[in-house]
Amino acid sequence: MDLDTTPGIPPPDGQESHFHEPYNSLQIGTVIAFGITYLIATVFLALRYFQAFKLTKKIEIDLIMNYGWGKHMWNVNLEDLMGFNKGLLINTLTYLICPCITKMAILSVLFQINPAKIYRCLVVAVALAIFAYTLTLCIITGGPCNPLHAGTTACLENVALSQAVLNIASDLAVIAIPIPTIHRLHFSEKQKVTVGCLLTLGSSVVICSIARLPYVLLLGKTADTTYTEAILGVWSLVEVNLGIICACAMRFKRLISIYLPRLSLSPSHTPRTAKLTEDTPMNRFQPKNTGGQHSYQLHSIHDGNPNPLAGTKDISVHRSFKVDEERTYLYRRDNDSTDKILA
Repeated sequence: MDLDTTPGIPPPDGQESHFHEPYNSLQIGTVIAFGITYLIATVFLALRYFQAFKLTKKIEIDLIMNYGWGKHMWNVNLEDLMGFNKGLLINTLTYLICPCITKMAILSVLFQINPAKIYRCLVVAVALAIFAYTLTLCIITGGPCNPLHAGTTACLENVALSQAVLNIASDLAVIAIPIPTIHRLHFSEKQKVTVGCLLTLGSSVVICSIARLPYVLLLGKTADTTYTEAILGVWSLVEVNLGIICACAMRFKRLISIYLPRLSLSPSHTPRTAKLTEDTPMNRFQPKNTGGQHSYQLHSIHDGNPNPLAGTKDISVHRSFKVDEERTYLYRRDNDSTDKILA
């Protein structure tokens, strides 16, 4: 079966498959919808900051800070504390969702670098687990643990602790998944440096998750929640942004190959051709431990003598080898896989 010419499903009656046709109306509509709404959103954002700078003379860096975020509890009045709790719900839900989105983006890249069924099933399983626990924690936070309800402090602390532990575990899983595949690929030193930088970025996300864990545990032991929550927020901001950086960096194949070719994963060398000389041993070109076929051709050298057995003194032996094509194909597949890491 030719994968390039076989459709995902058979076309309906009267229709034909066109794999390389230009964008259809739905695709064009998607681009238009995104472009228009993105432009309008940008204009509205500009108007908001125009109002802040020109009219109200008040820049709202973060609305929740106006209600005591980052202040000690004794410097926050009860009215501001009510506003703090309202903003806390939005902040908590945002933090729960953002790491999930960045990890899904990273897993979408990792899914492509190895076509093995077990590997891809593992990637999908990790993605489903991340989505499941994120959705569960969001439902709990917006429902029984809603900070707008009285007596939900302990519940929110349990949610924060559960999220921290699951977040660390999922970070480690995302980093560990590609390591066996990358280890088996034929990497040069510069390629190892590039992949090492990506894994280092991923490791820094785990470090941030671990660094914020003690402050999560501290929430249940301190009454100064407005100050402790702000410390958690700093680590959360760094963690989320590092995740975005890592997810974007995995898509920088084209940029790196043009502006940083020494770090590119794409092979930049051309294959060298061996030159046969008289002093070259004949068995040098025979594959070791392969199914390569060889043959011998024995014939005499004579000077136009019709009888090949008469006057024969010099005998020439020719050895030819047929290299197994499957071995060459597998090698190329390994090299192609390296390109997909930064695709």
